[in-house]
Amino acid sequence: MKAILVGLGGRGRYWLGQCQKQQDVDVVACVEPSAQNRERAVAECSLAERSIYRNLGEAFAAVQADFVLDVTPPAIHEEIAMQTFAAGLHLLGEKPLSDDYQAARRVVEAGTQASVAHMITQNYRFNGLPRTTRRLLAEDLIGPVGQLDVSLYVNWADSPGSHYVTEPYMFLTDMGIHHFDMMRYTLGQDPVSAHALTWNLPWGWHQGDAAQMILFRFANGTVATHRGIGCTVGHVPAGHNGEWRYEGPHGTLTWEGFDLYHTHSHRADPKIRQQIPLDDGGQGQNPVLREFVAAIEEGRMPECNAADNLKSMAMVFAAVKSAMEGREVSIDEL
Repeated sequence: MKAILVGLGGRGRYWLGQCQKQQDVDVVACVEPSAQNRERAVAECSLAERSIYRNLGEAFAAVQADFVLDVTPPAIHEEIAMQTFAAGLHLLGEKPLSDDYQAARRVVEAGTQASVAHMITQNYRFNGLPRTTRRLLAEDLIGPVGQLDVSLYVNWADSPGSHYVTEPYMFLTDMGIHHFDMMRYTLGQDPVSAHALTWNLPWGWHQGDAAQMILFRFANGTVATHRGIGCTVGHVPAGHNGEWRYEGPHGTLTWEGFDLYHTHSHRADPKIRQQIPLDDGGQGQNPVLREFVAAIEEGRMPECNAADNLKSMAMVFAAVKSAMEGREVSIDEL
């Protein structure tokens, strides 16, 4: 499967390395307008300078490819997507789908009209904790989930001057999208509303709010909360995964550190406190790339396809709107 990689910044070089490890992916061209990034990629990634083009049009004219891997800033994603779809190529795009909800909707519609595979790199859901949790909930281990609580405490984005530090609501949008997508994925449900409060702590290094409490209501009645602090200087209990607690009539499923537990402790029932082995998500090659390539080869929509990911994006934009307006926001308002 031949790929054109667009973007050779830090994240782009990461994806270049992932593609080079993937047995069935061959990067035949790269696109990068920055001379500094081109020089660094040539020096660090064993790229031939002649394989790097200034824009996507030049790359299309020079090589034959099956898909584009877009690792550009979110504001450019719509432009890259439209060029890719016009060329009839599939698209694997770095999250988020866009930094503008209406642009994201336009991109999803264009990809559908082009009849190509369009997937977003929502990689957290491919890990063992969410995969195993989704299976156990589908098997009704704890019964219908009434409430899901997620806590995330991290010393996040502490590089001075980056857009993560200078732009508003970046902790909610950049980290939140991972957790909101895993909420949808594990529950197998979509939300109907969001109610968010955000603030900053006195010592925080972010100009935009980096602490939050968000309540989501789901279509089946499940309530989910997401509380987080992006500027903790203390204990980080579970990395960027956070700690999760699913409440059901037959007990709880909890993510404790990087382990999964089933607990049932009501006095009328036998007590259960069991660590559950995590499902094997497959070792070695990148699970996002593996799923994307498999979907193309099998002629199906990939997991995390753009139309599905738009529902996770809606959670982000509803939460931001709620924080700005100080009220509960229906997803239908977007």
